[in-house]
Amino acid sequence: MRGLISVLLLSLSSSVLLAQPRYFDWKEVAPGVYAAIGKPGVLSNAAVILTEEGVVVVDTHLRPSWAQDLLAHIRRITDRPVRFVINTHWHNDHTQGNRAYQAAFPRGTVFIAHHRTREDLLSKGIPNLEQTRRMLPERITRLRQQLAEGKREDGSPLDEAARRALEAQLADSEAYLRELEQLEITLPDLTFERSLRLWLGDRQIDVLYFGEGHTQGDVFVYLPQEQVLITGDMLVGGLPFMRDASPLAWASTLEQVGRLPIRTIIPGHGDVQIGTARLELYVRYLRELEQLVREQIQRGASLQEATEALLQDPRLMRYASEFPNFRNGLLGPNGNIAKMYQALRSHGS
Repeated sequence: MRGLISVLLLSLSSSVLLAQPRYFDWKEVAPGVYAAIGKPGVLSNAAVILTEEGVVVVDTHLRPSWAQDLLAHIRRITDRPVRFVINTHWHNDHTQGNRAYQAAFPRGTVFIAHHRTREDLLSKGIPNLEQTRRMLPERITRLRQQLAEGKREDGSPLDEAARRALEAQLADSEAYLRELEQLEITLPDLTFERSLRLWLGDRQIDVLYFGEGHTQGDVFVYLPQEQVLITGDMLVGGLPFMRDASPLAWASTLEQVGRLPIRTIIPGHGDVQIGTARLELYVRYLRELEQLVREQIQRGASLQEATEALLQDPRLMRYASEFPNFRNGLLGPNGNIAKMYQALRSHGS
């Protein structure tokens, strides 16, 4: 199969090889295995796996138009259909593009996720979509008003750069709303509890559930022959995002997956990682954050007091150089400190 894929790639014309998706940086990480790294503004990544029996896509982005762009590039390199789409978790920036594959292959694509992700799509994904449909027109109205009045939200005048930025935000919001008006959530056809193995030709693809973390239903896609791990948002370029997380379980889940032989990681956001250094960093950070927040709770600190103390604690601040937007990711109701504090209090720690 590897020989077949190599011949296929070598036979491509130079114009096809030079062609790139509009919204993604396309990177081959192993023979026939690609990372589609979202360009600025596109938010999330995908992975694409070529096999003798069709294509497997992992995660599908926020907008069907972005998924369509990726699909167009897939069609430049193979005429085989997309047989399977795997959603690593329910968040809309990983699932709302499902519709593009469903439309392109109405009888041939199987959607796979953990059974908890299916539950989350029903209980959270569909309401989230409806809420965005309601709120986005209000944002568009505000942007139009700012442009008409020539003022920022704080009342200060718009300079030319700010005006251009607002015009771009308005055009982008209007385009997204047009897509949302036609969008329906595509639920998985196939769910599982602990593991699922796909054999496509001689390509082995394992879909694995090790426990909760970023959400209750995060799965990893693992290619044992190539030692490639696709993590969804269990591992990203920035801090762990904990809005829907199980903070106390996250590190243990990563420790389990870290026992696999891994050469290359395709994260949910951010660039391809070689080796397991970032996964190990995540585990250390999560373990230390848990310990530091527990110390504050044991001292009787409120959330505000704990936050103020931790922002001065060199044991936590040493991670600032490892993560972009470190301070912002710590703060707020969905920030790492608040979510860890709430999790520990809920468990009586």
